[in-house]
Amino acid sequence: LDLLGPDPGLAGPAHFVVGASAMSLGKYAESLRHAEIVAELVDPAVTLSVGTRADVHNLAFAAHAHWLVGHDREALAAVREGVARARAGGGPFNLAVALAYASVTHQMRHDLPALREAVGELRELCDRYGFAYYREWGLILDGWSRPDEAGIALTRRGIDNLRDQNAFARMPYWLSLLADLLARNGQPAAARASLDAALTAGRAHDDLWWLPEVMRMRAAYDTEPDAALARLQAAADLAAGQGSVALLRRCQDDLARRGVRPPASGVQPAG
Repeated sequence: LDLLGPDPGLAGPAHFVVGASAMSLGKYAESLRHAEIVAELVDPAVTLSVGTRADVHNLAFAAHAHWLVGHDREALAAVREGVARARAGGGPFNLAVALAYASVTHQMRHDLPALREAVGELRELCDRYGFAYYREWGLILDGWSRPDEAGIALTRRGIDNLRDQNAFARMPYWLSLLADLLARNGQPAAARASLDAALTAGRAHDDLWWLPEVMRMRAAYDTEPDAALARLQAAADLAAGQGSVALLRRCQDDLARRGVRPPASGVQPAG
C-alpha cells in the first residue's frame, strides 16, 4: 500500500492482497475493512495478477471472514453475489473460483445440500477446462461430504495434489477435514495425526485463521482431562483474540459439555 503512489488502478488489487493476507493471519475485521475498500474501488474490468476478476475474488474471500465474525447472512450474500457475477461474464475460471470459495463457506456452515451442489459444478468445470488447484479444493470438499472410505480417498488425493503443487495455503483447514472424515470412519489415531500435522502446518506458514478449530478438535484426543480443558481454553482464547464468533461458539459448546462454564469473552458479531 505504501508503494502505490498516484496510480489508482493498483489500489484495488493492493487492498485485496492486504485483505487476503489479513484473513490468513486471523485478522478478520481488518480483512473485511480492506474488502470494503476493494468493493468501492474496482470494476469488473480489473483483473488480478492471478487471473481472476478482482470483484469476484474479493466477494469470495470476504464470505469466509464474514462467517467467521458472525455475519452469516452477509457471508451467504457474498457467496451468491460472487457466483452471480462470475456467471454473468466472468468466464469459466472466475466461476470455478467463486464456486470453490462458496463450497468452503457451505462446508463451514455444514450446509451439505448447498456444498454438494456447488462442489459438483466446481469439479465438472475443473475437469472440462483442466483447472488445477481449485480442482483439489473440489476433491477435498467432495470427499468430506461423503460418509465412507471413498470420501477419505478423495480428500487424501486432493491434499496430496496440493502438496505436490507446493500449495500450502489453507492446509490446516484441509487437514482438519481429513481428520473429521477419519474420525467418522473409526480411525481415531489417524485423525489425531492429521490434526497434529494441521497444527504444525499452521504455525510453519502463519496460516492461523482456522487454528482455533483445529485446536478444539485436537482436544478430543487428549487423554488427560486437564490437558483437554487447557487446549480447549487456549482454542477459545485464540478464537476470541481473532474475533471469531463462529469458532468461539464451538469451543464454548465443547467446554460446556465438559461441565465448564467459559467466561464471557466480550466478542460480539462485528458490525
